[in-house]
Amino acid sequence: MSIARAEGETARLGLIGPNAITQMAAALSGACGAPLRREIFEDAGLARYLFAPPTHMIPEDDVARLHRAAIDRLGEAKAAEVSREAGRRTGDYLLANRIPAFVQRVLKITPRPLAARILVAAIARHAWTFSGSGEFSYEFAPHLHLRIARSPICEGLCTEAPACAYFAATFERVFGEMLGPSLSVTETECAATGAAACVFEARW
Repeated sequence: MSIARAEGETARLGLIGPNAITQMAAALSGACGAPLRREIFEDAGLARYLFAPPTHMIPEDDVARLHRAAIDRLGEAKAAEVSREAGRRTGDYLLANRIPAFVQRVLKITPRPLAARILVAAIARHAWTFSGSGEFSYEFAPHLHLRIARSPICEGLCTEAPACAYFAATFERVFGEMLGPSLSVTETECAATGAAACVFEARW
């Protein structure tokens, strides 16, 4: 198993990338309209982000509050749908801005098992950007399992179904681009339902 921990000041403060806010805003607008989106952001105490979208690392607590507010307003099923769309949008952003085109071309012609190992190792090195003060790890047993302990989405959250559709969709979009459209990512365990950590299984 490989483990990646956020280190130093970023881990202590629990900071993560702004896509967790900006892409949720875009997804909420598309699915619910601007008025309801505003109400959800106001419920979360984050209305300021609608007027000045974040461009730098943000407190992970903000993300937790936004997801709780979305579930409270929309219910688990609709909130999960919105989170999935936000995750897909985040994946699009990462593919367009964070993973060099040359690397993508190489991975697409690399045998899937090797490409998956290369890609997940790169993700682990940058896990602090989405796991904040949490811990990201992965293993092949035999399928690829991605694990986030102390997920920033699940802080203070208690749900009937797994709540990290945002992460599942982001992983699925990025891995699917490299390994092919048959790839799927499913959250099999979630801290919001009482599990020790959030676990995502990737199959192709």
